Amino acid sequence: MKLIKKKISILMMIMSMAVLQSGCGQSLNTPAVSDTVSESEIEEETQSGTETDSETESKAVNEYESATVSYLGPEGTYTQEACGVFFDKKGKYIPYKTVAEAVEALVNGESEYAVIPQENTIGGAVIDYVDILIGQKDVSVVGEVELPINQNLLTLPGTKLEEIKKVYSHKQGIAQGKDWLKSNLPGAEIIEVSSTAEGAKLVAEEGDTSNAAIASAACADVYGLEVLAESIQNNDSNKTRFYVLSKNEPSREKSDRMAFVASGKAEDLPELMDDLEDSEMKLVTIHDRPRKTELGEYHYIIECSNAGYDDYEKLTEKHPFEFRFLGGFSLK
Repeated sequence: MKLIKKKISILMMIMSMAVLQSGCGQSLNTPAVSDTVSESEIEEETQSGTETDSETESKAVNEYESATVSYLGPEGTYTQEACGVFFDKKGKYIPYKTVAEAVEALVNGESEYAVIPQENTIGGAVIDYVDILIGQKDVSVVGEVELPINQNLLTLPGTKLEEIKKVYSHKQGIAQGKDWLKSNLPGAEIIEVSSTAEGAKLVAEEGDTSNAAIASAACADVYGLEVLAESIQNNDSNKTRFYVLSKNEPSREKSDRMAFVASGKAEDLPELMDDLEDSEMKLVTIHDRPRKTELGEYHYIIECSNAGYDDYEKLTEKHPFEFRFLGGFSLK
């Protein structure tokens, strides 16, 4: 494109000289336009520029075609569903037994991305996973998914509610269905497992009609179970927020959202929040985790909208926190 502009500038200069010389009654003794820059050259350069733009767009569209994504398994988890939403069901999704293992796979180069649950409407911050994000300083946040969550009671086909003595689920699934469980299965033993899908898998493997799991309806298809009770979560507006992680440098482009970690004393937080509001950054969420140094010191994971890297830098210049930028990213 720079070459095109240069050639057009030369062309315009020659034309201006021609007009001046003609106006002064002098003969025009300048090179022909075709000797300087031909129309075909300009067209060729223009087409070249167009092809480059097209290639860029194509690259953006196909960015995730061959991506490898690690997630909390087994097959059928809500995290796998979030992978499909963000990556448009493209790429290869690799299940791991724990979120820690899924993130470690990213750090070790076994995957290009990792997807982790971060917050739920009912259960709040998924603190174990927030701690992993804080502890892994080699990763950045490159995307976010907000996924509606419908929890269901899954059983072996033909199971009756009164038969159930044991219920498996992830602690978030248990928290989201606790009111329903209290009303309908008050005597059942509640057992926490690594994921909602893991609970469904155990019910299928054990083959015992006294067992049930709280999980997605998709798990019923995956593990040959049936939905005995639908939408047992405490809140019909139940959602989980997932972060998409990468080892790439955090993006500094202004995007839908921006996140960073501020580590320091709780007494300094109000002033940070005041400056955040004064700069017209909109607070989306904030989670605190103990810094494990002194009482009253925390890691704060702060997510904002209407904010860019410049806004973040201004905050870091004014406050005593130890900051770490997690990235600007899109929301799906």
